[in-house]
Amino acid sequence: MSILLRVVARTEQFGKGIVFNCHCCGQCVLSHTGYVCPMACPRQIRNGPCGGSMDGRCEVYPDRKCVWVRIHKRVDRRGYSRPSLLRSPDPKLFFTSSYLNLFTGKDKLARTPIKYLDLGTNRKSSPIQTASTLERKLKEGRFIFTSEIRAPRGANPEAVRKQAAILKGHFDAVNATAYLNGKPSMPSSMAGAEMVKLGVEPITQSVCRDVTKTAFISELITNKMNGVHNTLCISGDFYQGDPCVKQVYDMDSSLMIYEARHLREKSIIHFTGEAMKDPPRPFLACAINPFTTPMNVPIRRIKQKCAAGADFIQTQIILNVKTFQEFMRIFREEGLDNELFLLAGLPVIISEKAFEMMPGVPGVSVPPEITRRFKGAGDIVKEGIACAREMIQQVREIPGVSGVHLMLFGVKHEVLPQVVDGLREVDVQQQEKIANA
Repeated sequence: MSILLRVVARTEQFGKGIVFNCHCCGQCVLSHTGYVCPMACPRQIRNGPCGGSMDGRCEVYPDRKCVWVRIHKRVDRRGYSRPSLLRSPDPKLFFTSSYLNLFTGKDKLARTPIKYLDLGTNRKSSPIQTASTLERKLKEGRFIFTSEIRAPRGANPEAVRKQAAILKGHFDAVNATAYLNGKPSMPSSMAGAEMVKLGVEPITQSVCRDVTKTAFISELITNKMNGVHNTLCISGDFYQGDPCVKQVYDMDSSLMIYEARHLREKSIIHFTGEAMKDPPRPFLACAINPFTTPMNVPIRRIKQKCAAGADFIQTQIILNVKTFQEFMRIFREEGLDNELFLLAGLPVIISEKAFEMMPGVPGVSVPPEITRRFKGAGDIVKEGIACAREMIQQVREIPGVSGVHLMLFGVKHEVLPQVVDGLREVDVQQQEKIANA
């Protein structure tokens, strides 16, 4: 009988492979994805695209069309409907017949979209729900400044302490980036714990590329234990080393957000159904690339992440403010400015070498005018500070932007306080005017 089942599965794979580029997951969701197989994505994520998609092309294989952009075009070519939240594929069903699994009901759970939680509307105005200082500041209406430090590739936390001490008092929260380019480093949760000791509000990062569902929940528990109350859920850039390492993608970022929010709301681990006493209740961030095209794709993706439970957004690097303004216009028209706080990601370019590498950063497009500006700069540090300050002033005038997230292209963190010097005081003055009105 097992031989017959294998023959059926291989025959199905051959036929569906020709028509749909089937990857034989055994739990077909083609009816939800415009009859484009999501498993054809190199990451095999069930909700997408990732932030590295540009001009409709795949981050991993730029010569190919992005599978998830194709799906969004087929399902809702020009609209802004909210996508379904598809479950992670069940590995037990891989390389079995999806037709037989459908007939027997084995794949019923795996192919049924997850029901979104009832989180209400106008969530930016809802009462404070976590212990996050960042949440409190955002809901007070402050214009927020965040930046990031880099977890070292070793066990000595001194670099974390040094960078955090430089940024302390200048930024409302600081991301603890880790596993850059898929390479080992101190975990984000450990770097975040060191920041808490120094009185710096951390945002830890959980990366789908590197963790299973089990490891992700464990990261949340570790964060709660260490007093870390903000978590950013991201796909992570695709490791391109040779030889390549196995990349996990047990979840995509939307599913990761849902797992964390389900635990926060219901005190139940969604994928196991087990209850947890006093569970982690993080303030949840997602990432989005405003420059993924067509523009309805990132808007639909935001709607999915919002419904999954995200509280705020940090965007990919913004170098074209005009395009970002158009993105924010649609963001407001779709009512997302009432649901999510958005922090605009801005670069601080202080290194020629780092600037030359920017076009290779997944999801980043460098406009010609930016290239001309920095290629002709006599003092790139001075020019980088001036450019960042100009962009902060530009984006803070855009309705719906709740703050900025500064990303350093260079190694001297001492520059970052200079970028925001005097600009935070503008926010304080605005708050005083509102209080006195």
